[in-house]
Amino acid sequence: MKKIGVLGAGAMGRGMIKNLIESGYEVYVYDPSSKAQEISKNMGADVLNSPREVGAVVEILLASLPTSQAVKDSICGENGALQSLKEQSIICDMSTTAVSTEKELYALCKEKEIGYLDCPVSGGPMGAENATMSIMVGGDKEIFDKSKEVFNIIGGNIFYLGKSGSGQTIKICHNMVLAVTTISLVESFITAVKAGVNPKTLADVFKVSVAKSGTLDVFGDNLVNGTYEKTIFALSHMHKDANLYMGLADELKTPSPVSSVVYQLFNAAINKGLGSKDQTAVAEVLEEMSDFRIAFNQ
Repeated sequence: MKKIGVLGAGAMGRGMIKNLIESGYEVYVYDPSSKAQEISKNMGADVLNSPREVGAVVEILLASLPTSQAVKDSICGENGALQSLKEQSIICDMSTTAVSTEKELYALCKEKEIGYLDCPVSGGPMGAENATMSIMVGGDKEIFDKSKEVFNIIGGNIFYLGKSGSGQTIKICHNMVLAVTTISLVESFITAVKAGVNPKTLADVFKVSVAKSGTLDVFGDNLVNGTYEKTIFALSHMHKDANLYMGLADELKTPSPVSSVVYQLFNAAINKGLGSKDQTAVAEVLEEMSDFRIAFNQ
């Protein structure tokens, strides 16, 4: 039986673990959360005490973690996986992190003759559960080819994008488009509902017109009903990703006037304590500014 490690058994990691076990892999997991540990054990995974312990028993390692620092600590920290992984092993970082972090870890792994891919995903927890995620991969083509079997088990649309950092670059740009689209939808919904249009009617029209979008398909119900507490993608994660985009745009000296305003609105939402709610809760900032609620007037 093939052995694989997973660092992070949260909303995304759980789906990956399930699909790998169902495909016949022996899965070793590290997550500091006792709840995540219990869920992983119930699925049939072996839960170990550190990334270092996981690295000692696997040849391929997936990381699904919330921040760049968490990825660095889990891979090259004192109890990180690099302390025990053997040469020719492969690390696949499925997290959304800074491009600079991925390039740094790629170079470090290269020195140790360990393959490293940045391969962030899109599709949310449901995509992870159903193995329909899009996976955006950057790194050496040879390492990608060796990892494709795993990617095909946990994802549906697999893209090899080129050199290290390419996967994260596209994912960060993707999520900024999601953030911008969310704000655009919020503005248009407030305007239309203020004018007397039912928000569900507006959503139904948009979904079959040029203004249709994946953002509306996935997050539309929360926007229409004001159910921002039903978290599909946490606002804190969107804020983090928007911040990553702004850092990359600044590094590349890319003018980003629209993204700058959108980032400030998500920043305001964080300051209002909305981080644990769905990313559509950014609507509360604009609803307060306009003294009007989208869902209240249905």
